[in-house]
Amino acid sequence: MDPTSNPTIDPTKLKAAAEPGAFGGYLAALPHPPMGHDHGPMKSVRTAEYQGHRISITTTYEITVDGKPLMAGLAVDDSGMLSCHGLPAYQFVSAVDAVRVLIHNYPDYFGGGG
Repeated sequence: MDPTSNPTIDPTKLKAAAEPGAFGGYLAALPHPPMGHDHGPMKSVRTAEYQGHRISITTTYEITVDGKPLMAGLAVDDSGMLSCHGLPAYQFVSAVDAVRVLIHNYPDYFGGGG
């Protein structure tokens, strides 16, 4: 479908909103991701059907940083890629990499530095 044929989409406004500065400002203004210390481990459940069998895989993430629990909202998709609610534009091959990027992007939450 040609986006110019949809009267609800203004191509000029869409282009302006997609500019890195505008989009980055929008993302920076979003609330910080919820990362509390008062919940249990994060679980990600994947299911599939194969040759008449129902497969269910539960992956549990119990993460600590400096000895404190971290609720990072990690989930694994069917291809095995890891995503994080606090970093929606990223995909990871390891939970350790995801936590490293969280520490880098949210240094104030982790006690400064970065």
